Amino acid sequence: MPVVDTDMDKLSVSPKVKHLVLLGGGHSHLAVLMHLAMKPLPGLQVTLVSRDIHTPYSGSLPGYISGFYKFDDIHIDLRPLAQYCGATLIRDEVRQVNLEKKLVYCTGRPPLEFDFLSLNIGSAPDVYGINGTEHAIAIKPIDRFIDHWQRILTDIKTRATADAPYTVAIVGGGPATVELAFSAQYRVHQELGIKNAESSPLRIQIISADDEVLASHSPKARRIAQSLLHQRDIAFHPGHRVLEFRPNAVICENGQEILADCIIYATGASMAQWPAKCGLKTTADGFIEVTDSLQSTSHEFVFAGGDVASIVGYPRPKSGVYAVRHGKPLAQNLVRFALGKKLTRYIPQKNALALISTGDKGAIASRGSLALHGRWVGTIKTWIDNGFVRKHNHLPPLQVDLALPTGLIRGEEEIALKKHALRCGGCGGKVPDATLTSVISTLPLYQRKNVIPATFETEDAAILMDGDHTIVQSVDYLRAFISDPWLFARIAANHCLGDIHAMGAEPHSAMAIVNLPFAGDKIMAQQLRELMTGCVDVLNDNETALIGGHTSESTELGMGLSINGCCTAGRLLRKKGLQVGDVLILTKPLGTGTLLAADMRRCAMGRWMEEALAVMQVSNRQAVSCLRENNASACTDITGFGLAGHLMEMIGTDGIQVELCLKDLPVMSGAMETLSRGIFSSLHQKNARHRANMYNAEAFNRYPAFELLFDPQTAGGLLAGIPAARVEPCLAALYKAGYADACVVGSVSAGSTGNGAVVLR
Repeated sequence: MPVVDTDMDKLSVSPKVKHLVLLGGGHSHLAVLMHLAMKPLPGLQVTLVSRDIHTPYSGSLPGYISGFYKFDDIHIDLRPLAQYCGATLIRDEVRQVNLEKKLVYCTGRPPLEFDFLSLNIGSAPDVYGINGTEHAIAIKPIDRFIDHWQRILTDIKTRATADAPYTVAIVGGGPATVELAFSAQYRVHQELGIKNAESSPLRIQIISADDEVLASHSPKARRIAQSLLHQRDIAFHPGHRVLEFRPNAVICENGQEILADCIIYATGASMAQWPAKCGLKTTADGFIEVTDSLQSTSHEFVFAGGDVASIVGYPRPKSGVYAVRHGKPLAQNLVRFALGKKLTRYIPQKNALALISTGDKGAIASRGSLALHGRWVGTIKTWIDNGFVRKHNHLPPLQVDLALPTGLIRGEEEIALKKHALRCGGCGGKVPDATLTSVISTLPLYQRKNVIPATFETEDAAILMDGDHTIVQSVDYLRAFISDPWLFARIAANHCLGDIHAMGAEPHSAMAIVNLPFAGDKIMAQQLRELMTGCVDVLNDNETALIGGHTSESTELGMGLSINGCCTAGRLLRKKGLQVGDVLILTKPLGTGTLLAADMRRCAMGRWMEEALAVMQVSNRQAVSCLRENNASACTDITGFGLAGHLMEMIGTDGIQVELCLKDLPVMSGAMETLSRGIFSSLHQKNARHRANMYNAEAFNRYPAFELLFDPQTAGGLLAGIPAARVEPCLAALYKAGYADACVVGSVSAGSTGNGAVVLR
């Protein structure tokens, strides 16, 4: 969105004119994001592409293995950090980069155009010359190793219960190997209550091609490590170059075969091959060759930092200690390159302080010829590691001021406006239903034969009858709630199709309306291309033709569709028609409103949003088929007015009552946490007026799921009444079609003389 700065005689705008793409969420790019957050560069569009949403801090991995840390303690959530600096986050893997056309190709989306590029994709253990890697586990990528570690830990404890030994072979010899050996042993012994290593069922074998452990460190550091390995009964096999991994065996060049129940390798670093294949100049050992400005020696618009970068004339170990230090000069030079300024030089220090965990809250400090060991060293390491993670996770809260002069509004109106000064996008940005109804009811609408206007009774779609055929027409529009045009368009298109699906019609054709933020021609074209590609992908999946549309410049991204659908006369599903004895089935979980509101405030965890965004891309097309095949009496899609609002539309004045079971409501991960923190969508409080229609709301207003009833949904699921006898086959069909969260949430009974149409239980 352009930045607008106004006063009496000046209007300043900052359209996006250059695009920086950051490939990888490594330690160096964390510093780039922080730099751009603290010192934004107007006009620069930034996109971060990362396979991981939660990027692990390698320095804290030993503490996690030892059991001192939980998952979130050692991971940096890239989503809030990207939002903090105004960057678009794309979770995907890079397949290829075309340096001539300046395009990045990912696995599941259109190519990204860029003006300049930075790589911080990390390294993996080097297994050149070793066969059978499918029989062993790499310590990197760390997220995959963590999954394996949980299984290994379970296997060890299972063996211990049966009083059987378990052998782990670790191939390596550097700091990562030593830390893994110490930490794994400490964790197992703590969980099994073992104090003496000699009585342990765990046998650890370190296999190294080097003649000594920690070969790149000082003799004193090596002696300390070797002494600790001996004290803890961890075997070290020096001078054993590995040729092959076999199931439960490591084959060495000297002919020795070392048996193991589990094989892990933490060998020297290597890099993915695609950077070299795309034409970047690499060093003899396969890393990206860069100048002392961290700029590629072959392509001036490409930069690299961290393990993948090798600075000409300054060879350094591939270590997180050095990778972190690349961050600041990399950030500065990316900004200077964007501005056409001379780049600054970065000379890496010769000796960096390495803090090597010994698994028991102690650590070895190694720098140059110096080496120390003790619990106090571990305390320093913990302080440094926790500080790094905390700096990138504990971001300043987003402050939004209501820029109105004092006295212009007062009382409850002022409080309400201040509370929701940050307005939601998606369906949480709809006009409240009460406002909509009050206005439309006053309009002198022209009545046309064979046309039933869109009402709360017939879904938000008009019905045009023509003999044996029925045409359904709907329109919807969403303000963007994420900065990724392609992903937003997929969700928006799916949302716009919702009314057609809810009525049991087949979508036929669509016209689009698109608002694009003012930007440079190239960037605007890229945004439109991504947006429309995402839209057309979804329409094609629904066999719906895009037949036209309209585009315009705006202050923010937005997209809507007018959809035409077809249905055989008499086959339409409507909101009205619930029957006494029906059971209510909901096909998708709830929570998008509060999660999107939290996401805007940088308060939602990346994994919560990944789940929510995935759910919002699930079409209701197959769901409505399942519901109709099982004799649905009424159906609606749950969108902006929340479950309570849309349920009340179904009930109307039909003299029925619905029992709703709060504990049975399907909920998205994180939604209950954000609701409990009072993070509501800006439409939430207006939806909450439906409390008045609930017979026993007072008894449940502190129940955790109560507020979920009023949460506005974007691309929500379907709510339908199904005869009790058809519930089991209906749910079975929904599960088979992929609606894993589909469930019964209530039942319909005859109306009572009470004050509410909904009874909570």
